[in-house]
Order: sequence, then C-alpha cells, then structure tokens
Amino acid sequence: MIVERFDGALDGHYLIIRGFKENQTYRYSYLPPESALDVGDRVRTGDRVGVVGRSGNAASVGCHLHLEIKRNKRLIDPEPLLRAWDRYS
Repeated sequence: MIVERFDGALDGHYLIIRGFKENQTYRYSYLPPESALDVGDRVRTGDRVGVVGRSGNAASVGCHLHLEIKRNKRLIDPEPLLRAWDRYS
C-alpha cells in the first residue's frame, strides 16, 4: 500500500510503501511532485515508484534520494538489502 505525503520543510514529496508480508516500510523522500501512484495502490517488485528529485530541503543541494527502511517500526541499515537487490537487476 502506498501513502503519499508532502513536508515542505524537510522531506519534500515523499511516499511510504508498506510491505505487509515482511512487516517493513520503505520511505522515499525528496521526490518530484508528479507520481503515477495513488494512496492505496498495490506495488509489486519491479514497479517504478518515483524518480530522484530535489523537493523539501534538498532544493538547495541538488537531486538525490533518501531511502529509509523500517522493520517492526525500527530503522534498519538499507545497504545489505540494496546490494542483494542489485544482484537481481
């Protein structure tokens, strides 16, 4: 399920994907305002969820992406997951 929000002071346009099976949330921040996803949409592996942007406080530092993963409501290091995912791309 997708949750989209906007925080002009910090995260800019961001979205949260709730992974119910693994009890994780994936938060993508600083996205541009255009998103093809709507609140409640189902996302599958390989779906494009957004593009790198510079909204919020990223406006002064250039385009980049903030990825935050929480498991059981606790932050986890995303690097091992990113490396594992990269093997499949």
